[in-house]
This record gives sequence, structure tokens and C-alpha cells, in this order.
Amino acid sequence: MNNIITKIENKIKKQEEIPVLIQRIDDMLTINSHLLEKNEISELKNEKINLEKKLIKSNLSIDQKFNNFFYTSKDIEDAPETQWLIPEVIPSSTIGVFYGAPGSGKSSILIDYCNQILRNFENAYIIYIDADMALGKINDFGIGEMIKQYGERFKYAGKSVNDISIIAQNLLKEIVQVQLDFPQKKYIVIEDSLTLIAPRKQGFINVESLYKYEKQIRDAGGTIIIVHHLNKAGIFADSQQIENYADYTFLIQRNDFNSSILLHPKKASRYDIKEKAYKVENRKIIEEIDFQTANISNSESSFVNIILDLLSDGEMNQSEIMKYLKQISFFTKFTVGEKKVISWLEKWSKNGKWSCEQRANEKNAKFYYI
Repeated sequence: MNNIITKIENKIKKQEEIPVLIQRIDDMLTINSHLLEKNEISELKNEKINLEKKLIKSNLSIDQKFNNFFYTSKDIEDAPETQWLIPEVIPSSTIGVFYGAPGSGKSSILIDYCNQILRNFENAYIIYIDADMALGKINDFGIGEMIKQYGERFKYAGKSVNDISIIAQNLLKEIVQVQLDFPQKKYIVIEDSLTLIAPRKQGFINVESLYKYEKQIRDAGGTIIIVHHLNKAGIFADSQQIENYADYTFLIQRNDFNSSILLHPKKASRYDIKEKAYKVENRKIIEEIDFQTANISNSESSFVNIILDLLSDGEMNQSEIMKYLKQISFFTKFTVGEKKVISWLEKWSKNGKWSCEQRANEKNAKFYYI
């Protein structure tokens, strides 16, 4: 029996070697032909012919060869719909990356999401690995209350500061097995931040080991949320593969003018993630707000508030509005031109902040009103 196995293994091995040898011959004939004598070129061509004759060609069709690779209509019809842990933001059983500058509000967003997930899914178990926050600031986010309220369903890790990457990787390895053992539970792991938790090689994140256990947790039905920082220059740090290997990514930005945090989808993949904005007070999320309203500059935000206040007293045409803005020195104060203001009037009219009507009997003047 052993002789048969060895014989068949040798046969398979030789068949696997033949295409490699043929490719080597092709490379020599195309790349290094100028180094070869005519008889050497002839010998190589003959050897290629002999190798091709020895190559066993399968009689299977392409469908038979790749049967397990092609989707069937039934596979697609039976595919489960995306389950959202946070609607339009965090799909279940995925690896997502939330990145942004220090202080942009990444932790505020994720702690709020943790509360939402734990309230909405009784089978949710969250393990938050925090390697980046000082102990004195943790309670500002209400972590202590969450541990008391949710017990074993919410675990906050990062207490040990020595070899935190090694400990975190061992914990991820254990979570893989726990998720496999208890498929009825939804394990959600948050890694804050990847720079400190990921295995490293020569001072850099080891791309070869990137998401090693995270992928296994995802395959077992769990969800991974990773926090990553932009560097001091505002650039995605370490390796672009951090984003490339993820299922989806969000850029987190803070707008201090209107005390809001904005989520910009950057990589959506096959998930229909959406842009989001939240009002913040004392590091805590107060409410979700309109993204377009939050995602504006100081000057544009001031303009919207001024026009809303102005139109609350009645309609005005475009010339009257421009005259009023000049009277209050809006253009000089915010270094904004008249063309920009006209574009803002049209933009926010389309967005429903106010209405616009062009009247022929008023020399085609544009009137704005609420």
C-alpha cells in the first residue's frame, strides 16, 4: 500500500513540476535568447515539446474543474441578507477599520455603538481591547457603568501594559475558539488601537500576520472593529494594507465649530455603509444629526444660521440678501465672495433649509422663504 501511495505521489509531483519547467524554458527563450547558441535554443525547444507530451491533460470541462468555485443561482438566492449591528455602519461578521486623527472622537463613537449593540442584541458579547487610553480617562466614557450593567457581556481589556501585543494576540486566539464553541452568541471585538495591538516586525506592523486571528473570528461568525490613527502629517500610517484587507473603513473627523463627529465612508466593499454625523457633549454622543449640516465650515455654518434667522421674518429676494450680508460685513469677516454665497443659497435651497422661487413678474428675481 505504501508503495502505491509513494508512486502516485511521485506521479502527481512530476505533473506539478512540468508547467514550472516549461515556463522556465519560455523565460530563457524570450529573455536570454541572446546568450544562447543555436543548438542550445534547438535543444530547449525540443525539451519543451517532450515535456508537453508528458503533461497529462484533464478531460474534465471547465465547469467540472471549478465546480466549487462558481456560484449557482441557488447559492445566490439562499444567501443571507446583511445583518447590521449598527444600521448602515457596522455589518455583522466583518472586519471594519475606524481611523482618524488623535482626538477626532473614535472612542466616543465606538463606546456609544457598544451601548446600542448590547441593548439591541441580547446574544451580543463585546470585548473592548484598549491599549491607548489612560486609566484616568476611561471612566469619562462611562466604562465602569457599562461593566456593572452588562456583566460578562461587556469586557474591557488592556489593564496590563507589558507585552500588550502578545497578550492581545493570545486573547484573540482564544476568542476564535469561544466563538466556534458558542455559535449562538455574537462576539464583537474592538481593538483600540491597531498600532499597539498588532504583531510587529522590525518596528512595523507585520503585514504577513495582519488580521490573522481577526479573519478566523469573522469566519466563525464574530465581528472585528479596529481603531487606527492617522499620523502627525494626517496620513494613513504604517501600511495601506490595513485598509485594503478590511471589509469596510470609515474616516472619523471632528467639527469643533458645531461640536460634532463625522463618519466618512472610505471603503464600502459590498456593504452599503453610509455617512453619519453625531452631536457630542463632554465626549459622549448626544444624538445623531444631519450629515450635510454637520459637514460644513465655520463660514458656511454661520451663513446658514444667518439666512434662517433672516427669512424667519419673511421672504427676501437675492439682492436684498446680498445687501444685508454686506451691511453686517459677512464677506470681509469670513473672507467669502459673492459667487460662493449665491452657490450656498442654491445648495441649501435644494437641501430643504429654505425654498426658492424665480418670479417672471419681478424681473426674474429669485425669492427665498421658509
